[in-house]
Amino acid sequence: MRKLTCILLAVFCMGCTSKPATTIVTSTNDPSPPASTTAADDNARDDVVIIDVRSNEEWESGHVAQAFHIPHTEIAQKIEEVARNKDAKIVLYCAAGGRAGKAKEVLDALGYTDVENAGGYDDIKERYK
Repeated sequence: MRKLTCILLAVFCMGCTSKPATTIVTSTNDPSPPASTTAADDNARDDVVIIDVRSNEEWESGHVAQAFHIPHTEIAQKIEEVARNKDAKIVLYCAAGGRAGKAKEVLDALGYTDVENAGGYDDIKERYK
C-alpha cells in the first residue's frame, strides 16, 4: 500500500509541475487584418464588413485598407471568421464584379440578408479610403 501511495504521489507531483505544451501558429501569408480588428465575435464593425474576394496575387497588388480577404471560392467556409451576424452589412468586391456576384449568391443562400456586390476594386477604392 505504501508503494502505491508513493507512486501515485510521484505521478501527481509530475503532473502538477510539468508545463503544458504550447503551440503558436503564425502565417506570413495571411492578408487579413489583425485579430483585434476582425470582430467576428463582437462585430465591432457592425456597420460594414468589406470583403475582397479576389486572388492572393490581386489582393497583394492593392486592396481597400479595411477589407478582409476571402477568395470567392472560400467564402462559404470562411465567412463566419469575419461576420457571424447574418444581418450585418457585407460589401463584396473583386476585379470587375463577377466573382463578387458569385460570392453574394453563396452568402444569400447561407442566409445573409444585407450583402452588396460593389463591383470591382476600381469602383470601391475611392468609397472606402
